[in-house]
Amino acid sequence: MKDIFSDMQARIGCTYISDLPHHKRMVWQEMKQLNLADYPQKQLEDFAGYVFGVPYTSIAEA
Repeated sequence: MKDIFSDMQARIGCTYISDLPHHKRMVWQEMKQLNLADYPQKQLEDFAGYVFGVPYTSIAEA
């Protein structure tokens, strides 16, 4: 199973997953390049809340 947290960490080049919220714009740009259907819905919800502080439904509609 794919892990969006570690995939995004590698794509952004962060040392730690905890750095991702400091790179929201880069994360958002990378998310547009990913096939989000490859990730479990629960993980996408957790990721959106952790990085952006909003529910996944809010960013999925954007």
